[in-house]
Amino acid sequence: MKKFNALILSSILFIVLFKVIADGQDSFAQTEGFDVKTPIETIADNTTKFLGEIMKDSGNAIPNEMMCNADCYLIIPSVVTDNVRGDFDGTGLLSCRTADSGKLTTPLFYNITNLDTFNEDGGGLIIFVTDRQGVKAVLGDQVQLTAENTAAGKSGTNKESKSVKSFVAYTKQPEENIKGIDLTGSTLVYSSGDTFKAYQQTLDPIDEMLLRIDTPPVLRGFLSSLTEWTKGCK
Repeated sequence: MKKFNALILSSILFIVLFKVIADGQDSFAQTEGFDVKTPIETIADNTTKFLGEIMKDSGNAIPNEMMCNADCYLIIPSVVTDNVRGDFDGTGLLSCRTADSGKLTTPLFYNITNLDTFNEDGGGLIIFVTDRQGVKAVLGDQVQLTAENTAAGKSGTNKESKSVKSFVAYTKQPEENIKGIDLTGSTLVYSSGDTFKAYQQTLDPIDEMLLRIDTPPVLRGFLSSLTEWTKGCK
């Protein structure tokens, strides 16, 4: 009887093991050959691609003085409807110029939320931080964009591009040119979770401005494109 029970148990274990192996092979077969990306890889790739679209169009849309005099650049590639709140939000990458050398810092992830000014899903945002007060604000956990600190960017080659507002914003919708947009009422939030996943460590935005931190591979494409976009600035 004991031998019979042992035989049954061995048979059950063999069936279970065979099923586990078969399921694993089936799962591998379903993903083999596909480029499966993590959420942060998708955001980084989309942001880099969107920046490429901006670079093609920005010469006739964004005053060169605005681009070159900015202290920070926040690129958000896609703004979509939040199904819970009914407004719009999106996630992108922020890089600032260091005060000592003017070099671009390694990028950090940021969200925009409570955005009511988009009429439909799609399209993205370019937000310039134009002064030190704005830099200090955006490097906190979150900053509220108001009529006092935010303006829609002027388009064209207008030399009068200096702004008294800390945040100047543009939007680019699919198949449309870049144009200024009013982001009053929305909120910029530092995405510490996405940043942690990219760097595998907790980063404080202010410390990141002061320390020399290596850019992880997932963000190097974006930083390279942003450097290329601003290389003509002195």
